[in-house]
Amino acid sequence: MIALSALLAAAAPLHVATYAYPAYDRTQALAPLAQLVERVTGQAADITLYPSPEALAAAVREGHVDVAVTNLAAFIEASRTRAVRAIAVPDVPAATLDRYRGVLLARRETGARTPADLRDRVTTLRYAEVLPGSTSGALVQAAALRHAGIDRAAFRSIEQAGTHDAALARLLTGESDVAALAETPWRTLRAEKADQAARVVELWRSEPLPPGPVLCVRSPRISCNRVAAALVRYNAESRDVAIALSKGWSETAGTTRFLPVNQRTYAPFISPPR
Repeated sequence: MIALSALLAAAAPLHVATYAYPAYDRTQALAPLAQLVERVTGQAADITLYPSPEALAAAVREGHVDVAVTNLAAFIEASRTRAVRAIAVPDVPAATLDRYRGVLLARRETGARTPADLRDRVTTLRYAEVLPGSTSGALVQAAALRHAGIDRAAFRSIEQAGTHDAALARLLTGESDVAALAETPWRTLRAEKADQAARVVELWRSEPLPPGPVLCVRSPRISCNRVAAALVRYNAESRDVAIALSKGWSETAGTTRFLPVNQRTYAPFISPPR
């Protein structure tokens, strides 16, 4: 009879995944998590980076991922699959959490002061956002625009800037008229280059946004309960995982531990499973 260890070694690896972002080495950020998954399950684990949060969510829904590190937007999409379970969330320091907001900015020349001011001229304006599925650089601004009666698709053009800094830069160079991005680059610009910031108007600012949780996809291949327990158990291993992930996401900077997921935190963002 073939030993159980040999069977496990011969099995296809578990897939630990997230989405890529140019400013961070997220393969390195996920390495301790993949090692934890390997130890807990006794199976090999590999790391996959998808091009966007939307692509990550699709891969989770299609069964290509076993454990995923998400942002809020990817979690919202992936959570519509019943097999998906949110197993742990970074315990983000209060100061970091307060800074994780989205802003909607416009060039002062547009004359806009609120999102509603864009309504009558939206078809003449060029819009920049970070990337598809970015929570603080696309998702929350699209919701704010809808609340103001504006369809994001109505803009004259929509540019995917790739990073939050690049979205802000497009405003400053005049390549875009309105931009969606996280608040941090905007705050930095105001503090360090007030003359440039004066050329930009803040139309809207979100409330603090919760970080995306770590997801596990239930299957015979993996015990989500065991992985969850290993993450929320505060020890050297889980601390290493939390610190590594915090270096790959600005919105979780300073995190050293995980907490169980409080579903009430995410309830306002999530529709019932389909």
